[in-house]
Amino acid sequence: MKINKKSYSVVIASAVLILFLIFVSSTASAASPSAITETRITNHGTASNPDIYGDKIVWQDNRNGNWDIYIFDLSTKTEIHTTNKTDQINPAIYENLVVWEDERNGGHDIYVEDLSTKIQTRISKSGEAHNPAIYGNRIVWQEESNGNSNIYMYDISTKKETQITTSGTAYKPDIHGDKIAWSDVEYIIVYDLSNKKETKIPTREFSGYYSPTIYGNWVVWIDANDEYGCVYGVYVMDLSTKKRNELMTFADYMSNPKIYGDNIVYSLAVTGGRYPDVYMYNLSTSEFKEISTSETAEEPDIYGNKIVWVDWRNEGPDIYMATLGSDLPVAAFSASPTSGKTPLNVKFTDTSTGSSTSWFWNFGDGSKSFLQNPVHKYSKAGTYTVKLTVKNAVGRNTVTKADYIKVVTKPVAAFSASPTSGKSPLNVKFTDKSTGIPAKWRWDFGDGTKSFHQNPTHKYSKAGKYTVTLKVTNAAGINTATKSNYITVTAKPVAAFSASPTSGKYPLNVKFTDKSTGSPTKWKWDFGDGTKSFHQNPTHKYSKAGKYTVTLKVTNAVGINTATKSNYITVTGTSQAPTADFWGWPLSGKAPLKVKFTETSKGSPTSWKWDFGDGKYSTEKSPTHMYSSAGTYTVKLIATNAAGSSTKLKWKYIKVAK
Repeated sequence: MKINKKSYSVVIASAVLILFLIFVSSTASAASPSAITETRITNHGTASNPDIYGDKIVWQDNRNGNWDIYIFDLSTKTEIHTTNKTDQINPAIYENLVVWEDERNGGHDIYVEDLSTKIQTRISKSGEAHNPAIYGNRIVWQEESNGNSNIYMYDISTKKETQITTSGTAYKPDIHGDKIAWSDVEYIIVYDLSNKKETKIPTREFSGYYSPTIYGNWVVWIDANDEYGCVYGVYVMDLSTKKRNELMTFADYMSNPKIYGDNIVYSLAVTGGRYPDVYMYNLSTSEFKEISTSETAEEPDIYGNKIVWVDWRNEGPDIYMATLGSDLPVAAFSASPTSGKTPLNVKFTDTSTGSSTSWFWNFGDGSKSFLQNPVHKYSKAGTYTVKLTVKNAVGRNTVTKADYIKVVTKPVAAFSASPTSGKSPLNVKFTDKSTGIPAKWRWDFGDGTKSFHQNPTHKYSKAGKYTVTLKVTNAAGINTATKSNYITVTAKPVAAFSASPTSGKYPLNVKFTDKSTGSPTKWKWDFGDGTKSFHQNPTHKYSKAGKYTVTLKVTNAVGINTATKSNYITVTGTSQAPTADFWGWPLSGKAPLKVKFTETSKGSPTSWKWDFGDGKYSTEKSPTHMYSSAGTYTVKLIATNAAGSSTKLKWKYIKVAK
């Protein structure tokens, strides 16, 4: 909003006098101010809420009729932005990751975009998420539901969401490294993710408007400095010493402070007739410095030697940036190589700006150096965070590169999956649990598909048992892990079976083979003679002659199916050959004459051979035959079983007239 000028009360003037005295006492021995270069970033008069990381500035802008997220790259002088018909607000940035609060789904959710891939990802789904902050792969935000407000965190690398608070009174989080800070009733609270410990900093007054900010072990916040809440102060605590200091007091407008390294920036109305400008305080030198002079500046943020803010000097809000002179150091470095097998010699190169005069390196393995460009040997496998602190007469600055050096041994492949069974289609999440810091992954899911992601999700579309293989690689070598028949995907089973032999003399041992599809887990056989089996591939003994109908019922998690084969097994006596016999009807008539022959043999024959007397034959049990020509025909039947055969001849049995 635009700032309206107003007069100040006696109380306010008294508080400002306190502030003036602090300014005088704090700057008496400070170094002279360094040069400041000011740059206007936007010119539409529609920008607010800036944040900065490295060479990238992000802010919210409603130049298109609703709030969008804009990003300006200082190195390439290019501007990009998100587009959506609903509002996108409260952005924050870390390296190539930009997060914001988004209303596209009807509520307020947190989204993140990777600027290198231009892929946006929805992080929260509650519709009540606000005020995101980001550091590394971790995003924190304030989530409100049922009158409660709690802090949540999402890890992009593991895709895991964690609820940090349960008090219901937690607001406006900030994150740096492993530490999350937020405002709660009567406290500023800092939570350390590395040891899961909380630090509570008592406050005089709770305000949902002001929020704490954190950098390393420094926490900065705004609080009342008297019991009436008429005068406020900016406070800072060093978490390593638990020492708390009041930096300044004020009685009028002030924006949330922000910190980077030793520098704290804030926006403050300084005297009775003056309006907000951006100021900076250096923790090392106790120096106050005026950054802007427009009297319309607010909402500052800082990264290195760059400070950004919202400025109303042109009637509408625009983003401005100040670049501090080279006398303020900005830590930066590179290393080569950043990965390799043990022992690994790494050359570190200082690329800091601002004429540093001293250097302090922390290599992450317990060793340190004070050289400008040291070489360090890593003797053990692991992932190491490297920190460089540089200092000159004006101040100091620290840069930290998390998990920067990776020292590897030959990897050992290992993995898990969830779920490992279910009905198709089955989505399975695979999790790499390999040791030795692999750099590459190759998955073979057993169904002809592969993946090169570390923790892929794969869809199995067909029923079956699948063997999964993971091959991991790093600079030290390659290793493979295989889990046979690890994933079981089921569909409704289809029962099928075969048997051998299907006929013979009793006692007859028959081997039944399950040929069902769909991965059954249970089997129930009915052999037709009153006995059953629950084995997959049983052998059954038939003790009596007869024809037996066999049924198989199969079951899995999806369903049940049954297959039946009627008269499938034929069991004959041990020594009795059949006695062939038959009859036919009609026995006479005009040509063409159709005669139905019915087999009436004794002894359970298993095969038949008919000779109809007109040069035609059949192997059916009870065939029908057509006589086409007039004549008298003799019919013969040969019936056979395992014990032998028998012939029945009926002389001049069929008479066909013209």
